[in-house]
Amino acid sequence: MNNSRLLAAFLLALPFAAAAQTKPATTSTTKSTTTATTPAATPGTQQQTEVTEDLDPATGKVIRRTTRTINVPAGTTPAPSSASTTMDAPIAAASDAQVTAFLRKKTTVSTLTTTGLLSAYEAFIERVRTDRPNWKPADWNNAAAVLSSLTERYQQLRSTFSLDDKLTIRSQQGEFQALRTAKQISSQVSDKL
Repeated sequence: MNNSRLLAAFLLALPFAAAAQTKPATTSTTKSTTTATTPAATPGTQQQTEVTEDLDPATGKVIRRTTRTINVPAGTTPAPSSASTTMDAPIAAASDAQVTAFLRKKTTVSTLTTTGLLSAYEAFIERVRTDRPNWKPADWNNAAAVLSSLTERYQQLRSTFSLDDKLTIRSQQGEFQALRTAKQISSQVSDKL
């Protein structure tokens, strides 16, 4: 039973791992600015300009900028950036205090051994599974920061893990990304309805 769960998790994580290795990830940020009504605009409307920037996560530099101008009713405030934009922002690693609070267990990431790191990943994914229905974008960002801290430690200890342990960790990382992406898509769809 446990092997079939591991195989299922691995098969779910495989497309994410392949995508991560084949194309560079980009991050989008959206900035909205409003300009005054111009003669070209219809009376009672104002032009609103939205700028979307795709960032290279490795360097943080803008790799593509798209600008769109639309006419909106006068007095309309710029729309806030979508939930997916804030959830896609680059995430810094969490402090030990943040990891401890998230895992609900005293944790110093830099001292975790292979066994301790496996336990931390298990506690992390269990917390995500149980608490995610009530999470807001800030909660997802906090969880991503904790995962980033655990992943940094994993990279340091990677050579000491067995293949099975590596697959377990990668499947848990992939499960988190799948759950987070599903929430982003669900939020986008519900915003449109």
